[in-house]
Amino acid sequence: MIRPTHATIDLDALRSNLRLLRATVGAEVAVTAVVKADCYGHGTGLCVPVLRAEGVDAFAVATVEEGEELRAMGVAERIIVMAPALEGQEAQFADARLEAFVSNERMARALGAAADARGFVLPVHLFVDTGMARNGAAPADVVDTLRSVAGIRGVETVGFCSHFATSDEVESEFAHAQLALFERTYRAALDAGFRFRDVHMANSGGILNLPASHFTRVRPGLALYGYHPTAELQESSGLRPVMGLRTVVANIYDVAEGRSVSYGRRWHAPATVPVATLPIGYADGLPRVLTNNLDVLIRGRRYSEVGTVCMDEIMVALDRTVEIGDVATLIGGSGSERIDAWELARRAGTIPYEICTSISRRVPRVDLAEATALYHPALERRRHSSAEADGASPISPTTV
Repeated sequence: MIRPTHATIDLDALRSNLRLLRATVGAEVAVTAVVKADCYGHGTGLCVPVLRAEGVDAFAVATVEEGEELRAMGVAERIIVMAPALEGQEAQFADARLEAFVSNERMARALGAAADARGFVLPVHLFVDTGMARNGAAPADVVDTLRSVAGIRGVETVGFCSHFATSDEVESEFAHAQLALFERTYRAALDAGFRFRDVHMANSGGILNLPASHFTRVRPGLALYGYHPTAELQESSGLRPVMGLRTVVANIYDVAEGRSVSYGRRWHAPATVPVATLPIGYADGLPRVLTNNLDVLIRGRRYSEVGTVCMDEIMVALDRTVEIGDVATLIGGSGSERIDAWELARRAGTIPYEICTSISRRVPRVDLAEATALYHPALERRRHSSAEADGASPISPTTV
């Protein structure tokens, strides 16, 4: 039996989210699927084949190694690295045919030399700093930079792009100012005689909150995996969370009144309480800051985590209706109850991006349709018989 802590990946939800985003931007706007950080923690090996089958023509990553991983998987579509090439990585970009964001002539010249030595031209995207202050050419320098890059053998500037800092806010003056600056800079480039195959700025927030930012291509990340970057709009967005996070009840024991639980003695039983141990902890990506501030779903009911979150386990105070082997859901649905990454993010003081990408690699990512195969047959039989007894449903695509 393998450890039953796992992340279920609902590939039908992934397809649905992509189609919703395509409908939002329209048929004339291309979609670059952002698959960095192991598809935001959802599993590159599971998600990328589905996105390819859905006709995605370009993928975006954050590092050259992520691009090489996609090529090793057989991805033949365009791969864009949304960060400058670090010194010494130019040959890797060229060998894997990875498109780079460039901010200046120096970057473009180094990439061009590597590509020219291999006998081809590498596409690059001029990245404009409209307000992130992270990378990019200053808007006032863009035309001069384009002119200098145009004379470099081995590279072709096919893209003109930028990135929002506050597009997750519904009404952000700063995002609108960034967009206006980008449009002015783009018009200046056009007036100087430059043309681009790809003009792109919209991340998930831009796609959903700033339709004027769609241009010719968009770059959805979080929204692909089922989350609106604006918490207040999650429920009405139509997006379906792709990841579920589950384990099983491994042990149940009574904790006497006044007795403490876990490291640091941060919780004491108010009365004699049955407590369950679940095999999941902060080494699996469950934030330790959620100590005494986390709910777990078992048989369609919420139960509170108690005591300090451990590296490999958490404890949950419960009642007598729970048995060893019952499924415990940390992200997903059980009965009429549901917990999503936004709920965990609010409790942890962070964002769903961090919740999803923090789920560690020791947690297997499993196609939802195959998830029940992870349970030991004896536990599975007990779980089904218990479900029949109390009317709860076992894991199914409707309780992700």
